[in-house]
Amino acid sequence: MLPCLALPALLLLSPARAAPAAQGAPTPAGVAAAIQADGVAQALGALDDADTFDTVTDGIAAADPAWLALVPAMGPGLDSDSGPAVAAALALALPQKPRLVLPLLDEATPALDPARVCAHPFMHDEVPDLKGYVRRTRAALRRVRDEGLRAVRDRCLAALGTAKPVP
Repeated sequence: MLPCLALPALLLLSPARAAPAAQGAPTPAGVAAAIQADGVAQALGALDDADTFDTVTDGIAAADPAWLALVPAMGPGLDSDSGPAVAAALALALPQKPRLVLPLLDEATPALDPARVCAHPFMHDEVPDLKGYVRRTRAALRRVRDEGLRAVRDRCLAALGTAKPVP
């Protein structure tokens, strides 16, 4: 009788039991927990390995505050693959919610450098109307009057003015 009771307990403790929770689309809370538990490089690598990093960048590009809040923690783990994707996602979020995006920009982190993010670093055809994007982004940035954001806003405006479209 004892072996029959032990089997359900072993199933509850087995790694396979945790697999369904780990599968599926990542959430901001789940990514934050993974960064905290495993470190940023390993957490971002796991998202990439699972082919779910697009969920993160889609959330950032949509200017979702929960996804945007993860950007500072992600910064040190951004590499040559994830960095450009996050920079492009932030650029897409910029005209939507500049007051949330501007504080995330950090010239010490290449992928988050305002000179890169604000120079429309799109990798493909994310923005079919680039002139319209630049116009909307400039207008959104000019509406930002917060004293604490003025310097980064001005750097963005300067980068938008000198940026050339990525081929």
